[in-house]
Amino acid sequence: MRIFWVNQGQTFGEELRARVLWAPKLSRPRAGVEAGTPRGHWERMLDASAGDLVFHYSRGAVRAWSTVLAPAFDGPPPFEDPATRWSADGRVLRVEMQELDQPIELNGIPLELRTERDNTAWPFSTRGAVKQVYLSEVAGALSEWLLAEVGLRVDAAQLPAWPDDGTANAEIDYRGDRRVVINVRGEQTLLRKHLFGDDLLATCSLCGRDLPVAMLVTAHIKRRADTSRAERGRTDTVMPACLIGCDSLFELGYVVVNPGGVVARGPRRTPMTEDLTLAIDALLGRTCYVWNKATEQYFAHHRRFQKAKAQRYGLG
Repeated sequence: MRIFWVNQGQTFGEELRARVLWAPKLSRPRAGVEAGTPRGHWERMLDASAGDLVFHYSRGAVRAWSTVLAPAFDGPPPFEDPATRWSADGRVLRVEMQELDQPIELNGIPLELRTERDNTAWPFSTRGAVKQVYLSEVAGALSEWLLAEVGLRVDAAQLPAWPDDGTANAEIDYRGDRRVVINVRGEQTLLRKHLFGDDLLATCSLCGRDLPVAMLVTAHIKRRADTSRAERGRTDTVMPACLIGCDSLFELGYVVVNPGGVVARGPRRTPMTEDLTLAIDALLGRTCYVWNKATEQYFAHHRRFQKAKAQRYGLG
């Protein structure tokens, strides 16, 4: 799966309604020249495949994300009279767009991620400003941050490979990608904004480490599948948990938070390794700072759920 960044400006609303991206094949002809010239950022429309993701930037913020439905095809812009802009000779890319409840402001994207790379396909200049181009490609830490910010989780193996395919040796019987349909948690963006705001650093509620927000997730205290629609709109059902390990240790039931807010050993005991034991022991006895009388009902649900799961599947 590849991840793209599109600058839409005034065309955002038009392309949102039409559920497409559109770019001309050639620029406007200069005076005395019969034909225009191609541009690499327009030609990049041909690089997108079904299942790729696109982040839509307009008026100073990322306002939507979309899934590419099919490769680009030749066609005029479907949202206006082509004579009023560019020409009818262009490319159409069909996408399924999802507007964000809370747009991601440009200044909210860490500068170090925007300036991580310096190449023609990158959407930002060396100073972190948005380039005046249409379609770019993002990868690495920036793509992971954007995915986490809108509530999508993607295994790093799905991101563009490094080293390049030309220098990589195939060691498995790879038969192509599978298309995956993703349901996005509608409240995720707002809850993450509540926890972290515009901060670059925050604290894990379990281990107490101060970390970049890109290494923290919006962890549900009560299993999200068990929450009601009303509970999904509450801010006391979530807590910051780090990707270093606390999120998984809590979610899998290796640790729980007892009444009073103390981190304790969870009902899950297997499979266990020496390294896992050390990771669990490092959390025991710590105080979870998001525990209070209001959140205790959700921590209690987590304890009951994990106990029942451990008994049912013999994990205790």
